[in-house]
Amino acid sequence: MSFFNELRRRDVFRVAALYAVGGWLLLQIGDILFGLMGLPDWALRLVLGILLLGFPVALVLAWVYELTPDGIRRERDLEGNEEIRHETRHKLNIAVIGAVALAVAVFGIDRLLPERSGGPDQPPDSMQLESSKPSNNAQQAVPSASIAVLPFADLSPLGDQAYFSDGIAEEILNALVEVDGLAVASRTSSFQFRNREGVGVPVIADELNVRLVLEGSVRTAGETIRITAQLIDAQTDQHLWSETFDRTLSTENLFAIQDEIASAIVASIRGNLGVAVGEARAAARPTQNVDAYTLFLKGRSIYRSRVALDEAEQALQRAFELDPEFAEARAMQAAIYAIAPEYGFLLAPSGALSRERARDLAAEALLLDPDNALALGVIGLARQADLGHLTGDWTYSEIMEEYNRALAIEPDNLSVLNWRGLSLLTMGYFKKAERDFRQCSEKEPSYAPCRTNLALSLIGLQRREEANRVMLDSAARGALGPDVATLVTLADLDRREAFYYVAASLRQLRGWRANDELYDALLAPERDHAVLRQRLERFLQDNELEGSTVIELLIALGDHDRKSIGYSFWLRPYSEYRRSEGFKRMISRQGIDAYWRDAGFPEMCQPSGEHDFECR
Repeated sequence: MSFFNELRRRDVFRVAALYAVGGWLLLQIGDILFGLMGLPDWALRLVLGILLLGFPVALVLAWVYELTPDGIRRERDLEGNEEIRHETRHKLNIAVIGAVALAVAVFGIDRLLPERSGGPDQPPDSMQLESSKPSNNAQQAVPSASIAVLPFADLSPLGDQAYFSDGIAEEILNALVEVDGLAVASRTSSFQFRNREGVGVPVIADELNVRLVLEGSVRTAGETIRITAQLIDAQTDQHLWSETFDRTLSTENLFAIQDEIASAIVASIRGNLGVAVGEARAAARPTQNVDAYTLFLKGRSIYRSRVALDEAEQALQRAFELDPEFAEARAMQAAIYAIAPEYGFLLAPSGALSRERARDLAAEALLLDPDNALALGVIGLARQADLGHLTGDWTYSEIMEEYNRALAIEPDNLSVLNWRGLSLLTMGYFKKAERDFRQCSEKEPSYAPCRTNLALSLIGLQRREEANRVMLDSAARGALGPDVATLVTLADLDRREAFYYVAASLRQLRGWRANDELYDALLAPERDHAVLRQRLERFLQDNELEGSTVIELLIALGDHDRKSIGYSFWLRPYSEYRRSEGFKRMISRQGIDAYWRDAGFPEMCQPSGEHDFECR
């Protein structure tokens, strides 16, 4: 107690309180100023580290020294002079009270201002509350012949084979989709129930508007595999069929098990429910090498997530090395090279070389399988990107021909539907693009690229409320894509909080802190944004970015001489750009106006004379 009293007598507690409150205020002010100055995130962490290191120093100084009207003096020199001590305490009390009052004010202001940014892993709470999570379908008639295939549990010893168990479940789902008369819930709708602790099968079936649910597990051990599967009738919560398959691990056995499960489900629907459905077709056999197939499943899982495309490319390259006849692995590897620059992954020294590599890989896949829809789509996408960069001698007629050929082979290929829709959207054909994006979104409701582009096409058709509902539903599903199209679409729809969420997860804007300023500027593109453009220019140079995100933002903010390679220029933030000569040059150089004159002008443009045009 004597030590405690001595700390109090020497005003150590008052100094500690003043230091803590003052440090907190300094961090809040630094967070604001550093954002305005465009400083990196580590600058604020450096300030925090200095403050933490300075805290014990401040306490030691408070113990040894005293602040007096005559300046700083050693504490032992003031023995017996309580009048000076009393005056010092009075000043410290006033300083502490003032700092606390200021801190309360700053905290209150911070609560009243809109949230700066949501984390990349979770949409803001208010977005979740406002958005319309897909509701249950209790009031809809549930077809008897309807099923959802849940992701199979990964029971591998290390629990690191989820992509493999997911792949098995997905191939069973794909086989069931081919059964006439059987309604199958989409993969993303079913797979959202991966971690479904406390959620029973009847609840899942009600949410997905199906009667039957297939669940199971996969376990590999050395050269053997065990797959269990059970079919559950959600109306009675009873098992209609279940079986365990213990086999030697080989592709032939894997595909055979998938066929047996699909056939058993069809037989159960006929026998137990009395519903006539078609026959289950045999699963495709893309490879006979089980290791290549496993690597393909891993690469496909990552490719769809658009997160670690470099890892996906490596897995697919290894799969092709193990089986040089594996056309689907080569086609998906080509797709990764085609989209990598857009997502900030430099798998080649430049975007042009990445597209060249994509075309070469797609050509290899087509030599092995001339009807590979994904490879045909990649060729169309690479050609479209070439036109956007003003390279290559392609025309949009040739590009659309590749997409149409691919979709004639595989009408529900999500990637190709999205890419053809992008070509139509780039040329301003919003109604045609809407059909592709809607078909894609109905097939996979949580496929982010098609969801965002559907909203963008609806905005072009002046159906803003419908576009807003699409984006809200996308937020609820966690399907807001981390790309510039999503970012600018959200600004166009005045979705401030969702805008911050996407900006925080956008790979090419990592370290950019001026989201408030950027959002406000996109809402008023007609103003002078020269200062903000300079900051974006520095950010582009300092981070050695090659992708389109920052370029497209610069164009929206008034730099109309830039070469646009995106398709967001039909949105409101680009209204001034569409009236510029730079826009006309970009359209003409890509041959879009030539396509217009052959196929008809889009909704927002019209011819002006024999060779000119105007867009609003």
